[in-house]
Amino acid sequence: MLVLDAVLPVFLLIALGALARRTCLRGGAAATELNRFVVSIALPALLFSILANAEWTALAQPRLALALAGTALAIHLPVVIVSMRRGASLADASIDGLNASYANTGFIGIPLVQLTLGAEALPGAGLSVVITACGLFALALLCIEADRHRGNGLGRTLRAVLPAILRNPLLLAPALGALVSLAGWRLPALLAVPVSLLAAAAGPCALVALGLFLADDGRTDKAPAAAWTLGTIKLLVQPAVAWLFAVPLLQLPPLQAQLVVLMALLPTGTGPFMLAERYGRRAALSARVVLITTVLSLVTISLHLALH
Repeated sequence: MLVLDAVLPVFLLIALGALARRTCLRGGAAATELNRFVVSIALPALLFSILANAEWTALAQPRLALALAGTALAIHLPVVIVSMRRGASLADASIDGLNASYANTGFIGIPLVQLTLGAEALPGAGLSVVITACGLFALALLCIEADRHRGNGLGRTLRAVLPAILRNPLLLAPALGALVSLAGWRLPALLAVPVSLLAAAAGPCALVALGLFLADDGRTDKAPAAAWTLGTIKLLVQPAVAWLFAVPLLQLPPLQAQLVVLMALLPTGTGPFMLAERYGRRAALSARVVLITTVLSLVTISLHLALH
């Protein structure tokens, strides 16, 4: 029931998007335009808020950070390499890597940690959100932009990529948020309130956009086999890697070790789908991975909690 309490809102919002696609939002551009709002406005506001409101003293847990980041990268990078060896471009391979490593730390992870591990583990969960939503997301975005502008020599590619990165709100917003936090500034209410409202809209709107996309009968590139492969890596391989980092390698305290494994058990978040749909790269595959892992995580997380 604890897992259901955390995961059920995700299903309901995806189902709402699917219902809207069947009834009132029949236009094929509905998912694209809603996703564009999320990627261009709501998600940057969320990333800004995460960094601007970060308690750096609580996040200063280097061994925990190493375990969380190491777990994500130990899955992300090999998947990217294997995908490229099988003929995928760097951009497509980066989306594959995100699908296999990008946990739904914010929408499912935070409530689940609060329900199962208690308030003491919440700072560590917040650190996981920062590493996943900002660090891993930024890495994939840099690879996608580099792939889009490659082929003109290193110098020209850098001259094309750097301005694109500096203008990209998904990278600019968290950088500004970190600057605000490190400087000890606080936004005036006139700005803080609309930023907070937009940040709160990112997760729900992304899930509704996912439902809109999944309910579109015109999608033919569903790649079910690849979705099951990436989903298996996310739900089974990543938790095993997390345990290796947390217990034998870094020997974290029990609460932190449980947190690292629980974060790895989470299903794939909407981040890969948002990037994939925005750039026209493996969107149907990403949507399938999110749906498959969210459904199966009800079983895998429940089994983990029952055994521990």
